[in-house]
Amino acid sequence: YNPGVSSTGARVVVQRKISDDLTATVDYSTGQAIVAESAAEWQALAQAMSTSRQHSVGTKLYGHIPSTGTRWIASYKWTSGNTLSAVDAFNASPGQTDPYLSVFIRQPIPGTSFIPARMDAILDLRNLLAQGYVPVMGQDGRTVYMVQSARSLRGGLAFTF
Repeated sequence: YNPGVSSTGARVVVQRKISDDLTATVDYSTGQAIVAESAAEWQALAQAMSTSRQHSVGTKLYGHIPSTGTRWIASYKWTSGNTLSAVDAFNASPGQTDPYLSVFIRQPIPGTSFIPARMDAILDLRNLLAQGYVPVMGQDGRTVYMVQSARSLRGGLAFTF
């Protein structure tokens, strides 16, 4: 693995408004990414890692439910190879998605006289199918998983004053 790697790449994004409350986006990217061949042991990990041209295809649906005020995003991004880094690290386009299957929901909570601020409940689920994990046997005999995006569940409240 060489940390001084430079790369070129390309990105194509197509976005279509399906209705007033639903938009679909498809994103294709290609570029250099760090790839880990399946390394059975920790000592072989450095030799198993390399950079190579990879591809990713992402699709995203996002919408709004007017009756409840709910905003949601459902996305899936496939990446070729056992990539440990993003194929397009600088993607800030409307097609930018997290790797694998993700769901984001933002739900307004009705206000009360007790709570003067507007509050939203937030639920963020990433890599729901636990894809992209590369197992490596650690020096202590335990399995270490290398992954571009770990499965996670995050929730919280957002306040608007």
